[in-house]
Amino acid sequence: MSVTVRWPPTDLRRLEQSLDELADAVRNPPKNRSDDEQIWLTRFLIVRSCGYIEQVMHRCAVEHLEAKSSGTVRSYSLSWLERSINPSVGNILATLGRFDQALVDEFEEMLAENDNELNRELSALVTKRHAIAHGANEGLGPQRALQLYELAKGTADWIIVRLCPNPAWGSSFAR
Repeated sequence: MSVTVRWPPTDLRRLEQSLDELADAVRNPPKNRSDDEQIWLTRFLIVRSCGYIEQVMHRCAVEHLEAKSSGTVRSYSLSWLERSINPSVGNILATLGRFDQALVDEFEEMLAENDNELNRELSALVTKRHAIAHGANEGLGPQRALQLYELAKGTADWIIVRLCPNPAWGSSFAR
């Protein structure tokens, strides 16, 4: 009997779809939307983009462990992933390192490309999310928020592909 496994997890597909809809709303505001409403949607896009990476890291790690382990090994490994964590560069590297140093090395190479652009931008995304969450005026425009959204999607795609428990399953997220 063969088992059909969907990768990535179905809930991530829904999260991505709602994130894309939000990005479209920021990208193409109706003429009757006030500036204040556009500012709040832009802020929400940052919060959701950062949260998307957070959920992708958590859900893919959990699903990977559930597919690849059983019994006490599964229980022990999943106990380290009781909740999602802030998707800072350091936290992503630490989580990847629990799986395989090769993943850390590959991610670090990506972080360093283009004069550390990904490293800076991921850090900016997390910093901006914290500023928004704490009521700080982050001075963020729609174009910048959309750039960070694209960065979040690319980072999430990388995680989804790398943590797929069985590469033969493929991934509809690989772009």
